[in-house]
Amino acid sequence: MADALHHIVYISRASAPLSDAAAAALCRAAAERNRDAGITGLLLHDGTRFIQALEGAEGAVRAVMERIARDPRHHAIGYVSDGAVGARQFGEWGMAYRHVDDVLAAADFLATVKRSVAEVEEPRLLAAFIGFAVIGRGERRRDPVPR
Repeated sequence: MADALHHIVYISRASAPLSDAAAAALCRAAAERNRDAGITGLLLHDGTRFIQALEGAEGAVRAVMERIARDPRHHAIGYVSDGAVGARQFGEWGMAYRHVDDVLAAADFLATVKRSVAEVEEPRLLAAFIGFAVIGRGERRRDPVPR
């Protein structure tokens, strides 16, 4: 019997800041592995944080999540959602990737995130991704606190 369709959505902090090139390389490698495993989803990175949705056969999704949990580039992993789903929320994307600064330079990251999740039907997932974008924008606008 094939595994049921499952998704995991998590938010994590990068253990160290990632350059655009390093983040893009990480995402290309992950996208290739995920495509081979039948995983679709969306990954957003803002330089210090990640939010990612993984969806596919439950066994494959859990295997990817276990690999991410062991990856020293991630820490403080928090789970937004982990459960069975009736249909893919992120279409047939092999693994879409968006870097916040890529779209901030072009204009409005929040609008880009909303377009990226336009087909997502589950309100909790929409809130997680849109909240990630809103919080990130607020963090970038604030001046750092002197120490």
